[in-house]
Amino acid sequence: MTYEEGDGVYWVVSLPVLGGSAEATWDAVQQNTVYAQDLSTNFKLNVPETLRVGTLDSLLELSDELQRDAQSLEATCAKLRRQCVEGAAATTSGGDYAGVGTNMGGLEAEDSEAIESFEWNEAKYPSNRPLKELVERVMEGVHRTDDALKVKLSEYSSSRANLAALSRKSQGSLAVREIGSLVKEEDYVSTENLCTCMLVVPNSSKKEFTKTYERYANFSFINQEGRSAHVSAAVPRSAKVVAEDKDYTLYRVVCFSRTVDTFKQAAREKGVQVREFKFDEGKVEEERENLADLKQECREMEDALHEWSRTAYRETLDSWMHMLTIRIFVESILRYGLPPSFQAAVLKPNRRCEIKVRAVLANQFGKHVSNHWRKNGDGDDNKGAAGAGQDEVFPYVSFTVNFNK
Repeated sequence: MTYEEGDGVYWVVSLPVLGGSAEATWDAVQQNTVYAQDLSTNFKLNVPETLRVGTLDSLLELSDELQRDAQSLEATCAKLRRQCVEGAAATTSGGDYAGVGTNMGGLEAEDSEAIESFEWNEAKYPSNRPLKELVERVMEGVHRTDDALKVKLSEYSSSRANLAALSRKSQGSLAVREIGSLVKEEDYVSTENLCTCMLVVPNSSKKEFTKTYERYANFSFINQEGRSAHVSAAVPRSAKVVAEDKDYTLYRVVCFSRTVDTFKQAAREKGVQVREFKFDEGKVEEERENLADLKQECREMEDALHEWSRTAYRETLDSWMHMLTIRIFVESILRYGLPPSFQAAVLKPNRRCEIKVRAVLANQFGKHVSNHWRKNGDGDDNKGAAGAGQDEVFPYVSFTVNFNK
């Protein structure tokens, strides 16, 4: 699916101050992108004034670390979001474990609230602490969440695999599926002299089988008159249809115990599959209960995983916004210099208005680009934002947040 601007895509930007006032910069952006042309919806991003700058070297080092950490954080956020979507889809479909769905489960509202109404959590991340320490706190929580997700997914996948293996026993053709649930007690004969054979016959051979199974094998004995006599190993007219599918028919045939092995071998030579089976009502009932219990366990694990994922996703979104705020602060210092003077904002371009918004911002701030550039190892000029891992270079700091990845 192709997502256009406006479909869960935001820009987190830092704009150089114009006219000596951050408020004046904000008003100008609002006038040019909202009131005059209705190109985007904008929100102020409040960066704590007490964030510590540190040294230039520490900011340069932190900038590179932030790029790597942001990629890791975004990947964790994306995994949690996918899990939320899958959980919502499974819930909508009745918990049949159908897999990935398209039901967003209200995630768009949470995405919007997280980025549009973000407030720095001073209790969790004291802004007067060193920036590197704040980043480490953010990433510690993210790594714990990522590890917990892996464990929960592994446990759930194992439970699903057990359910699938148990379910396969009661599915598929008669040639491979478990037949215990198909055989009734009255179908099964077991005495001192008689036993039951379960045979799977191709539907194309049913008529031939019913005509000939009584002659598959015989056993000889001396009768009361002293003469040799022959009797079929299968009890005449004992073949009974137990179950059918589109390819096969399951027959019950009663045989004499002393010659059952001979009968089975003859049946195999005729192209008939012999299913080894011993009737055990207790075992059949136990398997039914195990299957029901495992289904219930999977449902409960799925519900718990979905609830945990939603909570973890909200927490990780908050961590992502704290990370973006720190990146905006660091890159703004590297781009515009000291003392800190910039207006941070969140822009949500309207559909098909991305190019126009970029053009407006370039026209507005292109003339005021600072000389605070960064040099790479080859001596080439790179703007701060570009050095932070961006593919494009703008006369302002800009990071893209795409919830559709």
